[in-house]
Amino acid sequence: MVRALRIIEETGSVSEAARVLCISQPAVSKGIAQLEKRFGLDLLIRGARPLGLTEEGQALAAFARQADLLQDKALRHLQDVRRDKIGTVRLGSFGSSASFHILPRLLGAFGRKFPGIDVEILEFQDADLETVLRNGGVDAAILADPHKEDLDILPLVSDELVALVRDDHPLAVRSTVRAEDLCQDPFILTKGGSAPLVEKWFAAAGQTPNVAHTILQVNSILALVKAGLGVSIIAKLALPSEPVGVKVLPLTPTAPRSIILARIHKAPRSRAAQTFWQFCESTWI
Repeated sequence: MVRALRIIEETGSVSEAARVLCISQPAVSKGIAQLEKRFGLDLLIRGARPLGLTEEGQALAAFARQADLLQDKALRHLQDVRRDKIGTVRLGSFGSSASFHILPRLLGAFGRKFPGIDVEILEFQDADLETVLRNGGVDAAILADPHKEDLDILPLVSDELVALVRDDHPLAVRSTVRAEDLCQDPFILTKGGSAPLVEKWFAAAGQTPNVAHTILQVNSILALVKAGLGVSIIAKLALPSEPVGVKVLPLTPTAPRSIILARIHKAPRSRAAQTFWQFCESTWI
């Protein structure tokens, strides 16, 4: 009946309050009487024409106006969400491969179609990102070769490992390199997510590289290779461009990996998250 007080204050009429609220006039009168009994306060100035409110009634009417404004704001918010005008997507990413070759294209296209939906990029180490996704820290994640049993998967791009040698290194003239070729020099092992794949590739050939440095940043690896301090293997898509002073060589046998967009098998956290996933389905597949 608090809304009825607001209408009575504006119109001076119980019958008008009943009409707006689509209930009977006796129901309005009874509801107000119950409020007065509950609080032991008069809310109406009875006998006045038009009907007026006491100060206590005016206070309740003011709260009713605020409640109506909040309700209208909430409904407008939900309408904007339903129309994909607002929202936030939390997207997990694992570093250079995604940053250079996937995110610019994906986020640019999504932003043009849904300019009101924000995509928040959260970067993690490769080993941590899958755990963050499963724990609900992000709505979706760009992953490389994850465990897929409980994930929805969208393939994004195919990647492969490549060798890096200084451009005047004897191996630079080769069309491909083998594991044993890279065991003659100090080896710079990446600390990125492709490290297990690099180690697996050497192990499959029965070789053990002479690891002299373990480096996370791709630019640091390139700088060390260019300085002649070792050779390395990284994911091809992690390269920002064709590096100066460094030769990029395919491996024999190849070491492919898949980069995917993944989410947990469950209802999305938000309309924005679902819209983002559906957009990626239509754009990449």
